[in-house]
Amino acid sequence: MVAVQEATDMRRAVSAPGRASLIEDLERSLPELAEDFRGLARLAAAVGGGIGCVTLVTPQRLIVVASTDPAMPAVLEVPAEFTACARVVLAGQGVCIPDYDVDPGFADAPDIGMGHVRSYVGAPLLDPSGEVLGSVCVLGDAPGSVCGERVLAAVEDLARQGGLLLAERRRRTEQEAQRDVLEAVAAGHPLPDVLDRLARHVERLLGPEVLCSVLLLDEDGVTLRDGAAPSLPAEYREAIDGVRAGDCVGSCGTAVHRRETVVVTDIATDPKWVGFRDLAARHGLASCTSLPVLGDDGEALGTFALYGREPGRAVAADDTTIAGFRDLTRVAIERNRSARLLTRLATQDTVTGLLNRAAFLVASEDVLARRPAPGSVHAVLLCDVDRFKLVNDSLGHAAGDAYLASSAQALRAVLRSGDVISRFAGNAFAVVLPDVSPDTAQAVAERVVGCFARPVEIRGHALNFSASVGLTTTALSATSDLNVLLRDADMAVHHAKRAGRARVQVCDAALRTHAAAHLELDLALRDAVGTDEFHLAYQPEIDTATGELVGFEALLRWVRPGVGHVSPADFIPLAEESGLIVELGRRVLTDACTQLAAWRASHPVARGLTMWVNVSPHQLADPGFVETVAVALAGAGLPGAALGLEITETAVMADPAGARATLAKLRRAGVRIAIDDFGTGYSSLAILKALPVDVVKVDRSFVSGLGEDPSDTRLVAAIVSMAHALNLSVVAEGVEEERQHTVLQDLGCETSQGWLFGRPVPAAQVEAILTTAEAWSPR
Repeated sequence: MVAVQEATDMRRAVSAPGRASLIEDLERSLPELAEDFRGLARLAAAVGGGIGCVTLVTPQRLIVVASTDPAMPAVLEVPAEFTACARVVLAGQGVCIPDYDVDPGFADAPDIGMGHVRSYVGAPLLDPSGEVLGSVCVLGDAPGSVCGERVLAAVEDLARQGGLLLAERRRRTEQEAQRDVLEAVAAGHPLPDVLDRLARHVERLLGPEVLCSVLLLDEDGVTLRDGAAPSLPAEYREAIDGVRAGDCVGSCGTAVHRRETVVVTDIATDPKWVGFRDLAARHGLASCTSLPVLGDDGEALGTFALYGREPGRAVAADDTTIAGFRDLTRVAIERNRSARLLTRLATQDTVTGLLNRAAFLVASEDVLARRPAPGSVHAVLLCDVDRFKLVNDSLGHAAGDAYLASSAQALRAVLRSGDVISRFAGNAFAVVLPDVSPDTAQAVAERVVGCFARPVEIRGHALNFSASVGLTTTALSATSDLNVLLRDADMAVHHAKRAGRARVQVCDAALRTHAAAHLELDLALRDAVGTDEFHLAYQPEIDTATGELVGFEALLRWVRPGVGHVSPADFIPLAEESGLIVELGRRVLTDACTQLAAWRASHPVARGLTMWVNVSPHQLADPGFVETVAVALAGAGLPGAALGLEITETAVMADPAGARATLAKLRRAGVRIAIDDFGTGYSSLAILKALPVDVVKVDRSFVSGLGEDPSDTRLVAAIVSMAHALNLSVVAEGVEEERQHTVLQDLGCETSQGWLFGRPVPAAQVEAILTTAEAWSPR
């Protein structure tokens, strides 16, 4: 009979917590494991003179991983107490059985299917965690045939080699798991999915007695939110979601508060868990190791925690697996934060949190592409804050931004969740109302006007401004074309302002009459094209660091006989609508290149300058645009690198693929490409990635607050940093004061443009300056 006590001890040894999952993990890759251990079995046979085997032991099975006996079954269905390998597991050291037939533990054991085995020598096969999983052994067919100190020592050495093989396999498994997580991060998978995947890998590597949890620190720097915990009970996860970090707030709250690892071996007695003991006990949690997840700058991002179900068995904090996956947690969280920041910069207005212009245009097109419900229309509102310039002029841009942010909240309150709302321009909001009745559209527009009637407290001042709203619908404008709807709404809002502000104006027949005057200007524009009514003015661009002149931006000016200067804001949109912009743009390119060539020929200081020209959407869409540029350069005898073209994101939205192809051809010719007005909602990070771009131009609205408004400084710093990360250079527009110039120098902005360095001037004045070799540097 099998010795009762030894049998009990062996069953207990092979049933130890954690062994089953480790063996199950190995079983999933038995073919590869057998390949690794086949050589080890042959060596065991050679040193012992019998059958060499590598085994794994479970309570009811003996798994033969590798054997030199081809007849040996791969799995023996036999209770552990009837196997010598279980004795090795129990002993935790080498075991020698000279004769099975007389051994007290096995003399009366049944035949277990391993052939006629009379002697045995085996040594423990240890997992990297120290758990004995099985043995490396030699089976002999005669009493004492495989025993002896020399054989036992050799088999023990082979078992240690087997442990190294398991450690190497564990290392490969860990690397594969980490690679899987990194690939998920790189592919942009949602953060909860990445963290869940990470936690499951950790639990598989460390065993079923370990439960992995990741908590994320909220933006307030105090509140911890559930990130991932695939094996923790849902009730427990819900209970700790939202806990505030602090000293003695469990392992995780304490770890993030102290910025140091917290190891609690017994939750039931540790004072740090006094407020959560009962909760943990209800869910069978007895120990917890929590590591703070810190960013590269030392900022706390969250916690990486490992729970245990037995007291005294907390996972060691210096475990390399833990450190590696904690670092992966940091990478995932920081990547997610960066992605969210990029998304916000690409789609949201930084002041109001509303959609920016580019994102609004995309979202609105999606809405307008759907046919309205029967009896309904799609409506478009343009809301313009009346006399808003007074805020910036009297209280500064920071106060203006605060007012706009408050106004955005008020707008959200009177609109539906499905309405599309954006900060469309500086002090203008655009809204699309899907599927509304005409009366409802009018009522919503009136509510929008009403929400601006309430005073807003900003920096101790009660600001009481009104808003004018222009309204049109797909029925009134007889189209679902967003550009037309916005044009009609814009026409209406301007009429509302002229009629006294603080009102709603519907785009009706009366406004069509007003459009006649608009047409008159359009006709005058057509007559002026090709005449000397147009000329170019040139504004210098300087090297921010040295003050040296590096180029000019060519700006089109129109002087009507008997009328005077016509604002570009009036005639450029008209030229866009009529298509005349293509001809005007061709003239600007030709004149600007010709002028630069003349300066280069007569002034050595001008030979390294770049001429920058604005390009409209119609020009970019013109099939002959690349040829137009080439002809202008060739006619002036200039290389492509002498010319830079400035575009906005709206210039490529109609046909992104066509725009990319056109710009790629221009780049191959050496022409430089800049994104204009970056940060105002006209451009986004998407265009920086999608198009062949060299330069980002930071809008003057952000430059104006440099040196005074920390938020403007942070925003411009972020744009400069992002541009540099994408190998782009930066031009700051609207530099009017030395304080702005100083900040731009500190931020590493390459180029500056603005009245501080020179206003746009006719070519004759530039000629005079170049002739006298006057430096373009801050005055």
